[in-house]
Amino acid sequence: MIVSFKEGGGTDIGARVLAEHLSRETGQPVVVRNVEGKDGEVGYAALARARPDGYTIGFINLPTFVSLPAQRQTSYRVGQVVPVANYVLDPAVLVVRSDSSWDTLGEWLEYCRSNPMKMTVSNNGIAASNHIAAALLEQEAGIELTHVPFGGTSDMLRALHEGYVDASVAKVSEVVQGVRSGEFRVLAFFTESRHEGFPQVPTLREAGYPVQMGSARAIAVPAGTHPHIVSALHDAFLRAYEHPGHQEDARSRKISLHYMSSEDVLEYMHNQERFLQETLPRLGL
Repeated sequence: MIVSFKEGGGTDIGARVLAEHLSRETGQPVVVRNVEGKDGEVGYAALARARPDGYTIGFINLPTFVSLPAQRQTSYRVGQVVPVANYVLDPAVLVVRSDSSWDTLGEWLEYCRSNPMKMTVSNNGIAASNHIAAALLEQEAGIELTHVPFGGTSDMLRALHEGYVDASVAKVSEVVQGVRSGEFRVLAFFTESRHEGFPQVPTLREAGYPVQMGSARAIAVPAGTHPHIVSALHDAFLRAYEHPGHQEDARSRKISLHYMSSEDVLEYMHNQERFLQETLPRLGL
């Protein structure tokens, strides 16, 4: 199972939870391999080039998987993989260190307006989902941020932890442990309604900024994989997904499970492409 980012990020955490349960359903070990680099491109290209025999699967992170080719020449094409099913729809959050001077979203925005470009916000790569989310907030709220890209979630959160940046836009599953330990404070969710795991945290929409963003993570295989193999992998995935033990493991880690079929993922990808074609030029990304 190819994961296109470093160990410890939201994709990696979810992949390892799923791999354990998928091993039971397939009757053989499912080994997670982190193939990082170039904002996920290296891992996506490795998945696209793999032998289409069903023995190499991987995660595609959306919108990143479709935003990278929309932004630059990449070593893979969107059509070189076939989605099997979606696993996660992880909402974006605005997060700061718990020892920062910003206790609320309102205080954070007030500082940003009074200090243009001084707020440094880390993300998981140029034109990756977290960068797009932060840029959308910047535009909607009329503020000016300094975006600091990193090659993955673990690095961007380490920068926040060590004080190299003031804030991060991340996914909720990536920061839940830091929130529980008292290291991080979530200021807002990029969602339509409040998250059931953090009912005390407001949404950006409540503050008047209708910005919604998150990251879908879908299991995919190289194009050319036989439909019978895709179907068998889907069925094994769904059995693992629905197993009570997996559901409990995911719940305990605040993994935001969201199943979609292969056809639904394809439609989601097409919608993301249309959204990015309109949004990236407007954001200057």
